[in-house]
Amino acid sequence: MITDNKQFTMYKIQSIALLATATMMVAACGNSNQKKTDGSDTATANTIERVRIEQLTNGTPGPEKKNFFLRITDEVKTDSSRIYTTKSIYNKDTVGAKIEVVDFIPAGIIDGQPSDDVGFTKGKIKITTLGTQSDNLVKALGELFQIPTTDGFTKEVVLPNVFSSNKVNVDLSKKTAYSFKLFLENKKAEPAELFFNVDTYKHSIEFSEKDPSFRAGFISALTGK
Repeated sequence: MITDNKQFTMYKIQSIALLATATMMVAACGNSNQKKTDGSDTATANTIERVRIEQLTNGTPGPEKKNFFLRITDEVKTDSSRIYTTKSIYNKDTVGAKIEVVDFIPAGIIDGQPSDDVGFTKGKIKITTLGTQSDNLVKALGELFQIPTTDGFTKEVVLPNVFSSNKVNVDLSKKTAYSFKLFLENKKAEPAELFFNVDTYKHSIEFSEKDPSFRAGFISALTGK
């Protein structure tokens, strides 16, 4: 019986020691992760570590409305904006674009109603090329929209008219999501409309079609042709 008590006591001591070790390891991991995220707003440039680049879309070529996902892989903070490098994968090619979002875009929904007076702005979101990856993005969209094109992404800055679909002013230092509607002027049709989200929590830019009728205009806006 004494032997059993000694074994039981030893088992308790070993269990407590293992639990303490595990707790210390969890705490250490937590502190390590905290160091990686804290202070990101004060940095001039912040590479988003260990992000997983995902598929551009689950959709297939055809007339159905499409949703698109771009992962934010790098972030640069300026005095008045955030410049996001965004990337995804389509057919094994890396696709992407550089997207600058001005901070503190005014809320466009006032007392539950859209406000044309403060909701619409231009130049608050800017889209520019990353080179080959942006050319790949145009190619991917052309295939998905069934509007094949050999044109690359324009070298000019794409400046859509922006409507803020938010009830609060945009604060990109907060970990949350903001919604917009973009109107992209182009050379082939009326301004192409699409829904556009910036998610600082998920580190992503997501956009979706309002209607497939805007596809030709959207491609034209991105290529400048």
